[in-house]
Order: sequence, then structure tokens, then C-alpha cells
Amino acid sequence: MKLTKSVSILSMVAWATAACAGSAPAPDSILAELSRCDGRFFASLQRHAGELSANPHFTIKGAELAYFKVADRTAPEHSVRRFSAPLPIDQLDVLGYFDAHMRLSADDSFIAWGFLLRADTQTVIKATQHLIWDKERLLQDGQAYTRTELWDPAQVANGWQKVMTPGGAESSPDAVERILRIEADDKDPSLTRFGCVLQGTVPADMLKALRPDIGTKSPGAK
Repeated sequence: MKLTKSVSILSMVAWATAACAGSAPAPDSILAELSRCDGRFFASLQRHAGELSANPHFTIKGAELAYFKVADRTAPEHSVRRFSAPLPIDQLDVLGYFDAHMRLSADDSFIAWGFLLRADTQTVIKATQHLIWDKERLLQDGQAYTRTELWDPAQVANGWQKVMTPGGAESSPDAVERILRIEADDKDPSLTRFGCVLQGTVPADMLKALRPDIGTKSPGAK
């Protein structure tokens, strides 16, 4: 089943907003905004440009957003940008940024973005739990911690639906999962990846709302 080209205002609002009113994190915290897994993270980076602009990979795009560049988001080996000097963010050292976009099939994509932190996963959880949006739904999934929402094009009026089971849920063919994922780095378990995943049939307008740094580029584009 294909999504139609006409996208209702209700759909756009649902993509851009949260599934429900979660617990309020600290004001204008970069990690708090990242934990929402939407476009507010990139606006927060722009607001903190004075602190981040010394990083040569930090890029301001217009008046309302900024992001970090990786070498090639379509190639796993080039989708992580390690920084030459750590960035202090929310009292943690950020060693790098990851931004991966991969095609899983003709319709389905895997998109991930976030920070590489210099601390093990348990330390990061303790340090950031008060910052995480809707932290009550953060669930342990093996060695990782996840919070999942599901968008189903057959149930647009429901917006992003909360998933209360670790590892996500069975979904319809055109659905999209949005996941906050906090886990040990696969190459160095002493480091933690703190970021977001979109997977499934991601419409262009959804991508623009959640990833305004890349706009309506098709997933898998550099």
C-alpha cells in the first residue's frame, strides 16, 4: 500500500508533535530536545551556536536550525563523525555525532542520528534520566534503553502512538517506528550512543518535519 500524495494538516501536526504530554525536561537542554526525536533538536543546536560553533563540523542552516556533518550518511563506515576535542553538553562529554540513512527496501528506510558520549550506558542513564522526554516510558531492551512511538497511516488521527513493550511492536506495512535508543557503542562499550531511529516507510513530509536539516531528500541521499 502506498501513501497518497495529499497529506492532511492533521497528519503534518501529528508528525511534528509528540504523542502525548510527557514529563517536562530541563529548559533548552540539547539532550532533552534530542530525546524527543523531532525537529526541535536541530533548533536547539542553533540556539546553542555560540557554544558549538568552534567545532569545524557544526553547520548553521538558516536562522532556525543547525546540525553536525558526517562524511557520508549512506555509508556505515563514514556515518560517524568523531570530534578532535570533546564537546561538553549537559555535563557530559560528547565525542562525536552519528547520522545514518539507509534503504532497507524500495519503500522502507532506516535513519539514525545522535551523539556518541564518553560514559558507559548506566552512567548516561543516571545523568540524563531527568532530561529525557516522557522518561516514564523508557524501557530496558537487553543492554539498551528504548522509548518507542508508532505512526500508522491507517490511523492518522491517533498521531504518534505510544508503544509500551521493549523492542517495538508489530506494525502495518506502511507504518513508521520512532525510537529513542540509548546503548553501548558497538566498537567501544565504554562509550554510549544516545540518539534516535526512524524506520519504516518514511514519507517526505514526515522526514522534513523530524529532520529539517535534510528536508525532503529521500532517505539514503547524502
